[in-house]
Amino acid sequence: MRPAAQTAYEAVCENLDRRRRVALGFERIEALLALLDRPHRSLRVAQVVGTNGKGTTATSLAAALEAAGWPSGAYLSPHVLSYTERVMIGGVPVSQREFASAMGKVMEVADASGVPATQFEILTAGALGIFRDRGLEFAVLEAGLGARHDATTAAPAEVVVLTNVGLDHAEYLGGTVEEVAIEKLASVRPGSTLVLGTDDERVVRLARRACERVGAGLVRVEDGCLEDPATAGLPPHLARNARLGMRAAEVLLGRPLLGEEQRRAAALWGRLPARFEEFEVDGVPVVVDGGHNPEGIAATLAAVRARYAGKPLVVVFGALREKDLVGMLGAVEGEAASVVLTRPGGSGGRAAEPEDLVREYAPKDESGGGAVVVRDPGGALEVAVEEAAGKGGAVLVTGSLYTAAGVLGVLRGGGDRD
Repeated sequence: MRPAAQTAYEAVCENLDRRRRVALGFERIEALLALLDRPHRSLRVAQVVGTNGKGTTATSLAAALEAAGWPSGAYLSPHVLSYTERVMIGGVPVSQREFASAMGKVMEVADASGVPATQFEILTAGALGIFRDRGLEFAVLEAGLGARHDATTAAPAEVVVLTNVGLDHAEYLGGTVEEVAIEKLASVRPGSTLVLGTDDERVVRLARRACERVGAGLVRVEDGCLEDPATAGLPPHLARNARLGMRAAEVLLGRPLLGEEQRRAAALWGRLPARFEEFEVDGVPVVVDGGHNPEGIAATLAAVRARYAGKPLVVVFGALREKDLVGMLGAVEGEAASVVLTRPGGSGGRAAEPEDLVREYAPKDESGGGAVVVRDPGGALEVAVEEAAGKGGAVLVTGSLYTAAGVLGVLRGGGDRD
């Protein structure tokens, strides 16, 4: 018989799954926070927005603040293997018991008061409650969708970090970089500071205007401007995001991080699942990365080329239907010695069926050969490893965090996939 805490956790996860939907506006999250005695008012808040790299930036920022003596937590989205990944304290997820207790309470309060809160709103409110109850000083909140209507924006931030801007979630954020940037800059408030991690002049121009309009400060972070032990040996895109988080911590602290603080931050910073995770299977290097847009996949491919120079690359690809499939497959085609298409598990009706990808896009490998279809991600990994072993190559699993989760469950011998 399983312990009661485990049963309670599973019940909470199932309840959260049932509330998964997108609903814009602040009326639900504000009502929920009020019912919970406004936990965000007991915390200093930093918000991380952007298209790619938000999770790494947020965890690096929280680790740096913690290392400098300010107890901090990070709220992340989405999760890969376990809902508990969404609430990190000291570089590790909270326990299933603490998560179930906090989120169960929020859902009870919401239901009793007739607040039709979404999954993300419940998780946001619950994370803030955990951080307050733990007596933390800072809450680092990763935005889920843009910023203008995102639940995390209901907790006013001293510092907003914008990692970069690409075309994703076009149905909600717009179809151009400028339109998406405006949505992501919407949480910058009077007296706050925007820490900008991109040198895209279109975004820089809009960022300056947004800060001038509301009376906010602007700090631009040039790549490589901060060296710290937390980034040693990381793939370039992860290192860049980690440095951005460290720099944002310095802005909040009002001073540079000391060498010893940087070392402590490196020890506290927890690498997240499916962010360029590396394994070896039957002597074949396997990289699992949840890149789910062309920019993310391009950065991952560049890192794979640098790490495994000269090795033919077999790519396992599975994505969601609403993503930029043409852009992602285009990036893969130019790099892959072989392409194995699979179906992201756990994504319900959102999955792009691999047979449809073959029929509609006919993806090719670099020599012009067609893709292979293996619907099960675990089976796709097996086929890819065998193919790579024969070529002396490496394997990259990418396209979606759902695809990554299915493969990580096999590589880790199971897992708590919610």
